[in-house]
Formats: sequence, C-alpha cells, structure tokens
Amino acid sequence: MTGTTSLQWEIDQLVRTKLFPDEQAVLRSALRALYTSQPKLRRQMVIYAYTAGEISLGKAAQMIGVSHEEMKDILREDGAEIHLGPSTRDELLQDADNA
Repeated sequence: MTGTTSLQWEIDQLVRTKLFPDEQAVLRSALRALYTSQPKLRRQMVIYAYTAGEISLGKAAQMIGVSHEEMKDILREDGAEIHLGPSTRDELLQDADNA
C-alpha cells in the first residue's frame, strides 16, 4: 500500500477482483448505500447546492425525486430562499450551464 491510502487500496482491490467494473462504479455503489442508510444527507446536499446557486429548482427536484411544487415545499420547510428565476444575464447563463 505504499503511496496510496487504505481507502484507495480498497477501491483498487474491488476493481482488480472484478467485483466492480471501475472506480466510478465503486463510488456510485458507496453513495447509493450512504443515501439509503442516511436519506437526509442527500436532501441536505441538494438543498445546499440549490441555495448556493449550483443547481436549478428543477434539477434539485429531479435529484430528490419530487415535483417542482414538492421541492418548493421542502425548501420552505428548511427555511431556504426560493429563487424565482435569474435576475441578471450572468444568472441566466449560470442557470443554462447548470441545466
């Protein structure tokens, strides 16, 4: 394990033993397990990304698996500000990039 972390070593072993086709598959599986065991984490991550302007309302709803209106309710429950649309050209371009 010289030069690698034990985590990277484990990922490499899962791929080498052909239990997963590649590192991305290992990470996807690990994230699925994490979100299954702690579903609030995904919600918190999505809310943070939305409030930071990294994703749109539609993308947030899609990631959580709810409608736009349900996503608005979730944001309100969390006390997050709901963006009603871009107010500047730069915000419009950012929204387009995020979509």
